[in-house]
Amino acid sequence: MIKKQNKNLVIYIVSDKKNAQFRYRVANPIDACKKSRKWQATFYTKEDINRLYKNLPEAKLLIIERQTSKNSEIPNLIKFAHTQGIKVLFDLDDLIFDFRDLPLLMRSTKGRNVCYWIGYFAGIRRVAKKVDGFIVTNNFLARKISRSFKKPVAIIPNSLNTSQIKVSKKYLKTKLDKKDFTLGYFSGSPTHIKDFRLVEPEIIRFLEDHDNASLIVVGYMKFSSRAKKLIKTGRIKFEPPVDYLKLQEKITKVDVNIAPLLVNDFTNCKSELKFFEAAIVETTTIASPSYTFKKAITDGKNGFLAQPGEWYKKLEYLYSHPEENKKIAKKAKEYSLKHYYGEEFLKEVEGVYDYFAK
Repeated sequence: MIKKQNKNLVIYIVSDKKNAQFRYRVANPIDACKKSRKWQATFYTKEDINRLYKNLPEAKLLIIERQTSKNSEIPNLIKFAHTQGIKVLFDLDDLIFDFRDLPLLMRSTKGRNVCYWIGYFAGIRRVAKKVDGFIVTNNFLARKISRSFKKPVAIIPNSLNTSQIKVSKKYLKTKLDKKDFTLGYFSGSPTHIKDFRLVEPEIIRFLEDHDNASLIVVGYMKFSSRAKKLIKTGRIKFEPPVDYLKLQEKITKVDVNIAPLLVNDFTNCKSELKFFEAAIVETTTIASPSYTFKKAITDGKNGFLAQPGEWYKKLEYLYSHPEENKKIAKKAKEYSLKHYYGEEFLKEVEGVYDYFAK
């Protein structure tokens, strides 16, 4: 049973608790609502469907996490919610609903084949047509989805949670001044190979020109033949993927976090999480100028934005100005704690819930 708190109730339905969508789009807003005076939030998994039907009438809003769109019970759940006068919202964090954008997704990523994505888009669209509105990660994505479905859209950005803040404070105490200079690329999956290809020549040139510089890749990446010598001598190192809390420790140990992207409509819908997760452990980010990175990063103040051809110069600046690097990293931390955690983030969450509840 849901514990009564004399607050308006939001219920999320999720596919499972292990994917990144759950953490950023469900767990973090729920975490923020623990300090809300007017909203409480909880979630149910697909295994809890029967219990959800029983408790749903107590809710003001039902929010469907995007991976749950594959669940055949979702249309019935939406219909039941509507009979109870409950608004149903669809939380989407990617450009995965308009078939006109499918070729762009295929060009921007590597992995699933076209048949998989056609089925995925179709499932998303089936749910999107039945809901009352959408919650998305940024204004660029909001405009896209508004044009496609002509329904209300509101924004809850990706964010930090309390566990990340706690472990980051602990890891920051271990951050040391060091003579070497380390770049970090936290790729996560093979889908980012095309992104890295944009900057690989400049990264390799930088490593070749600075004997005390190295690159750590956490996750998966393929390099060109030019990098073989650097890999062989340990100047480019590979580490396996880790969970999101352990990742904060990895980011703490590098001097610069690099976040290259092929900038297009697909990547403009992506989150700036690579910036703010590095920022809270006082690591400076150089990123491609996508929509969200441009919104978060003021070039040269709390990070750097770089087009192809500009990465070497900006790496060289941070390498040659270690004290300035520290100042920039601290400003990035201040910005991130203000915008992606705490009172300001809670106000954004509450504002979205208020908007749809009306």
